[in-house]
Amino acid sequence: MESTFIPPLFRPGDSVLYRGLDERRRVVSVLPVRVVRDDSNLVVLWLPLGTPSIKPELLHHTPGSPRRWVDSNWYLTHSTWQWAELLVLIRPGEHRATWVRWSAERDFQGWVVNMQSPLVRTRLGFDHWDHQLDIIVNPDRSWRWKDEDELELAVELGRMTREQAGAVRDEGLIAVEQIEQNRSPFSDGWEHWTPEPTWPLPDLVEDWRDVSMYQSLHRAGFGSHVRRR
Repeated sequence: MESTFIPPLFRPGDSVLYRGLDERRRVVSVLPVRVVRDDSNLVVLWLPLGTPSIKPELLHHTPGSPRRWVDSNWYLTHSTWQWAELLVLIRPGEHRATWVRWSAERDFQGWVVNMQSPLVRTRLGFDHWDHQLDIIVNPDRSWRWKDEDELELAVELGRMTREQAGAVRDEGLIAVEQIEQNRSPFSDGWEHWTPEPTWPLPDLVEDWRDVSMYQSLHRAGFGSHVRRR
């Protein structure tokens, strides 16, 4: 019988990896983060500017068109996180993450709702499968969809079924209701959070590629983690 080892909860201040895997459980992005909170109700992760990271680069892409994530068109490269300071909020079991974001001067810039699979906890940190669709939320809680065309392209490329894409959109609509009604997590005051001044940048550990922990798990791919309607 296969064992089902569940790593323990992380402690505040721990440096862990927040990794994106694709539907075939291949690493496609690695973001080192500091744990702010990790319990049965909420996982909170801090991603500061300047953090060493791993990101995917497309070989062929026309600006303004949806990105084509096919095997022959991307590779991984070392990078430094420069987009925004982020606080990543995830309720265990939910199919999305809410990013609180600040500028380099620490001006609050709003939120991003990232549709993704529920977190998978590993010895390295947390893994998820990105579901392409995002919601950009301004500080006044006005909002807009982002990457709807990439969600559609994922269906065309066979990376996601039409049913799964519909479930992703439904998950987004749940978030829209929370945004418009100023409900949690948008009403929880996380925009006023500040990091511990003694925390250094998170670490990019050498074994960031390791996916051996999935060999003893169920063989279904991350695609099976899309919530069904």
